[in-house]
Amino acid sequence: MKCIFVILLVFHCFCGVQGAGYPDTGQTSSFAPPDTVTIVDIFLRGHKRTRDGVVFREMTFGKGARIAENKLEEEVALTYAALMNTGLFASVDIAYSDSLLGPGQLQFFIDMRETWYIYPVPVFSLADRNFNVWWRDENHSLDRVNLGAKLSYYNFTGRRDRFKIGYTTGYTRKYEAGYRLPYLNKAKNIGVDLNYSFSQRREQNYQTVANQQEFYQDPDQFVFKETKIDVAFNYRKRLYVTHTLRTGYRSTRIADTIANVLNPEFFGGGRNSQRFYQLGYEYKNDQRDVRNYPWSGHFLSLNLIKDGLGLTGERDGLTVGLSARKFWPLSEYLSINAGLAGKYSLIRSQQPFLENRAIGFGNNGLVGYQFYVVDGLDMAIWRFGVRRQLFKTNLDLGKLVFIDAFRYIPVRVLLAFQFNQGIANAPFAGQSNELNNTLLTGASLGLDVVLFYDMVGSLQYNRNHLGEGNILLALSLNF
Repeated sequence: MKCIFVILLVFHCFCGVQGAGYPDTGQTSSFAPPDTVTIVDIFLRGHKRTRDGVVFREMTFGKGARIAENKLEEEVALTYAALMNTGLFASVDIAYSDSLLGPGQLQFFIDMRETWYIYPVPVFSLADRNFNVWWRDENHSLDRVNLGAKLSYYNFTGRRDRFKIGYTTGYTRKYEAGYRLPYLNKAKNIGVDLNYSFSQRREQNYQTVANQQEFYQDPDQFVFKETKIDVAFNYRKRLYVTHTLRTGYRSTRIADTIANVLNPEFFGGGRNSQRFYQLGYEYKNDQRDVRNYPWSGHFLSLNLIKDGLGLTGERDGLTVGLSARKFWPLSEYLSINAGLAGKYSLIRSQQPFLENRAIGFGNNGLVGYQFYVVDGLDMAIWRFGVRRQLFKTNLDLGKLVFIDAFRYIPVRVLLAFQFNQGIANAPFAGQSNELNNTLLTGASLGLDVVLFYDMVGSLQYNRNHLGEGNILLALSLNF
């Protein structure tokens, strides 16, 4: 109950901020105080594929809107951030002037340079959790690399939709396909996301010992096979708030050696397969200015996931999750941030091995603990950070690059400090995993390099409560 109370309290605090937010695109007020301006026209220029309705949907104001004069520049900045965060544009310029109707009657001019939408790119990805684990613990072995090809076609029909198809071989052999349409209805507030994947590999992590992953490998056969099917419906009435209802199907099979000998509790009861249906709900309020490297704004995500709907009887889990971040710009060059992340298992029985992950996976990492994993039914993480911009510039590659979207590269270099703490509650963990049920503390100081709008590379010095220190590389690249 304490966990649920804390989650509801955080939800209330963040929603309180959002509740004083900005009106939907095109909505106007019938009351016009004398210190307001009226948007009488909006002219869109430079976009060739993106439909006008998509641009208007992502703006914080529309034609006919009345805006307080002292809030006008803030609204322009919010609209700029919202349009850039769509990923549709390499640059956006917003200008306005008085119309022929007189002072206080504004017309807007939005000039856009669309990004490159078709990415038929080769796949070169690491099988391990991060670059540093692959480089040090796995001796940067090419056997742990995934190779293949993936075609991602963004803005497929001009409606901000995305079609993707891919094939990967190497450490993991994977087939995948998906389609996302964010504007399914005329009001542009309902979207759908369809995804399918089938993957198999000859090596599988089957257990955690001393907070390190243990692997089983068979060069002659696949020891892990998994099919995933997901259908999600998104409801986004407001610009920043999204409600997602997701249903899915999972079918997984492992080698008999894992199920019978190495870890009979991988699925439980020595089973070598698991099938179940999944139902989940997520509330997301995203008001960050730049989603991959925010400087101001806030982010809140709450989710409830039910694994196993009683149809197969092979899985029974119910988890509530939280992720919250807040960013405060103290000046043009200095920003601080704080955040919380956590999960709580409402069903307290022992869960299958792969569903019992906590710290060290996905976005739930701690600086200083990149080489460790911590399993657990429950998890709590809190973070604090400071960023100081050293300089920024724009690189003009000129005729060296024939694609206009990649010709100009905005570059920022920043000094960044992070302080993290976290703990995972693991009632079923073995005694050898000393980091379970222990407060973990880590800190890092490093240089962040931000390319384009949100591609980030970091060189960091990390230190943890064990007294270990490392210089590590971190990458976050969006495609």
